Amino acid sequence: MWRSDTLIFTILYVLSCFVFVRAQNGICAFNLNVQPGQIYSIDCPRYSSCYSQCSWALSCPSGYNCRADCQMNVPANQQCSRAQLQVSKSGDPGLRDAEVYCGQGTLTAVSTKQNLIMNLLTPEGVGYFSCNVITQRVQPPSSCTCGIKKVRRIVNGQDTIPNEYPMMAGLVERGKDTIVCGSTIISKRYIVTAAHCVVGKLPSNLGVVVGEHDISRGDDSPSTKGYAVEGIRIHPNYNNYTYDYDVGLLSLTEDIQFSENVMPVCLPFKFAGYSFTGDKLTVLGWGTIFIGGPKSDVLQKVDVDVISQNDCRNYVSYLTSRQLCTYTPGKDACQFDSGGPLLYTDRETSFLFLSAIVSIGELCAARNKPAVNTRLTDVLQWIVQTAPADYCVK
Repeated sequence: MWRSDTLIFTILYVLSCFVFVRAQNGICAFNLNVQPGQIYSIDCPRYSSCYSQCSWALSCPSGYNCRADCQMNVPANQQCSRAQLQVSKSGDPGLRDAEVYCGQGTLTAVSTKQNLIMNLLTPEGVGYFSCNVITQRVQPPSSCTCGIKKVRRIVNGQDTIPNEYPMMAGLVERGKDTIVCGSTIISKRYIVTAAHCVVGKLPSNLGVVVGEHDISRGDDSPSTKGYAVEGIRIHPNYNNYTYDYDVGLLSLTEDIQFSENVMPVCLPFKFAGYSFTGDKLTVLGWGTIFIGGPKSDVLQKVDVDVISQNDCRNYVSYLTSRQLCTYTPGKDACQFDSGGPLLYTDRETSFLFLSAIVSIGELCAARNKPAVNTRLTDVLQWIVQTAPADYCVK
């Protein structure tokens, strides 16, 4: 996974239209009643003006959740001890279930009920943050789970935290002591990957690893487990020259044991016909850090931009409608990332949807060389027909 900068995911929330309460010890507290149809802009140009500790309590009407879309840049270290933002999506004033963030980046937080509480600790008084706060209608209850991103501490934008992406899986091959391709969990028995990763392979020579994080260690994730492959299914229209229909399915010999650290991605049923042009997608993989370079032991992530088909055709003559192009200078998938996911974060629900599969690219993050990926919505019908399962529809 190539990355030319250090991107750190984190978040926070500030408000200019709050009732302001200041305690004698310098701690500040804000309260905001968020009304439907209104956008509340919250920002703090420098932490010194917000004190070393501040809290924000958002309240939304019955039938609505509170949602905050934020950007932040605060000092980061491994334990977020220099500065941190604590977020309780349940609205717990004691922050007993708070998620902790530090560093630089963006994050969307949606309350589980009607209240969202944030507590900012910045003893050094440096950095900035801003966010928009709105109401979001309560989603109808669903008995299934998919596309959940595990969020606690995210200290840099290159490595993931253990099991941050529970749907990620790695493809292993007999006789090779490393992950050879990425893949994604779509159900208890099925894994989706790129066709070119498995074409011509024997199921008995392949395996799938789930719940993995650092492949050089055996103690970083108790959820790591390997599964034997029972069968391989390649899309019948797969073209090994243009990489059109570059999608394959692996059936396993036993059900995957789901948990908070291992679960399926959401399939993009609701995004049929949606191009994703202009959106950012998250690419995951254990591939090389640069072309011909060493592979990463730790699962990597990078956000890339989807470009239009017309723009992509300026560089890729063989492009088809089943393919999706991404291009962000200095950021890309690389060798051995093939078959892995490109994930789209739904703005309404924050669920992760599999929008594409890593397919091909001439070089890793090369100038004017878009990456070409397999568009999931265009092969979704084949996936569902070929791999029958009780898919979670969000």
